[in-house]
Amino acid sequence: DSALVTMKRAHHIDPNSKPVTLLLSLLKSKKSIKKADLGVDNVSDLARLTSNPLILNRAVEEEFIASLYEMISRELDEAKDARYGKGKCSTDFSLFDDNRYIVKSVAQDLTKIMMEAVKSEIYIDDSFFNIFRPGSGTTVHRHINSLDNVTGLNLDKRKHSLVYYLSEGDQNCREPGILKLYDPSEDILPHKGMITIIPATRRHSSVYAGKKDRVMVGVNFYSL
Repeated sequence: DSALVTMKRAHHIDPNSKPVTLLLSLLKSKKSIKKADLGVDNVSDLARLTSNPLILNRAVEEEFIASLYEMISRELDEAKDARYGKGKCSTDFSLFDDNRYIVKSVAQDLTKIMMEAVKSEIYIDDSFFNIFRPGSGTTVHRHINSLDNVTGLNLDKRKHSLVYYLSEGDQNCREPGILKLYDPSEDILPHKGMITIIPATRRHSSVYAGKKDRVMVGVNFYSL
């Protein structure tokens, strides 16, 4: 209860802080379902995927793809993270905050899919888009930050990463954009409409050399 009071005060001071909003959401959920603690056993039962990776499918609206091309974007190299190449990506990690109707509709649908995948309410930490072009890709990485590693919170065990492929691009090439997963090693060739969800702790990478744009949406989220 005291932690909840403290985080409410912190949120009042800085309502735009993502770590504060995450911890406040987590504490509210914990209190509402009266869980005993934030321990590992508790979290593992709550945040377990039925498979790793979990692969699903959702029809793609062409209007949604068009809306991404209308948005202000930046070069992949400007992101200064695991992404590289001549492609484009969103300017930040708040794609789902866009007010376009089609974006809100897709965000709502993907939220339902994520909730069903982890069987709980969720908190969306990052949402973004990537447009890969020849020579684009991602180095080996995972979606864990410093807050996720704080001892006792176990946020790393609650965090998952989703990729939604809107266009697989040109796969008739040497590097067709295979999603490479590690620990254990696994290769997945994406197709239009495919959704993959993995624990955010699992390392992955991709390389793309096709002539057509390869378009995807990424989401990092926590089970509450």
